[in-house]
Amino acid sequence: MEDYRWIYLIILLQAVFLGAALFFGQDLTLSSAQSGLYHESHIRETAGELLHEYFGSYEDRSVPSDSRLIGFVIEDIKIREESSDSAVLLASVSFKPYDIDASRWAFLATRDGQWIKDLRLTVYLERDQSGRFSIVHTDPSI
Repeated sequence: MEDYRWIYLIILLQAVFLGAALFFGQDLTLSSAQSGLYHESHIRETAGELLHEYFGSYEDRSVPSDSRLIGFVIEDIKIREESSDSAVLLASVSFKPYDIDASRWAFLATRDGQWIKDLRLTVYLERDQSGRFSIVHTDPSI
């Protein structure tokens, strides 16, 4: 009978710990959601989507051949500055122009075969009236 008391005590302690974790867990997830880590990852994710749309627009056939891209890879995004309505990012991008010899970007970075590698862009984002970020300017200008 003595052995069962220890088992009941262990089950009771587990229930107390589980209840405490569930009760205080909402506060922990709320505070972590409001933390800078969440905000930074959200801006980085939004910037990745915006850069993907931005470079994707250069893959369209209506773009002049000296500006047209066949493919691109966003290698890294770092946040340099941020505020509630703007952000400045440093992005490292590699892309493959339609014609690398006639491309207007060929002089900006190192070439590797048909790819322009590791172009470092400073990307300026601003929040519009709807609350969405948009790319205002890139340096070097693309």
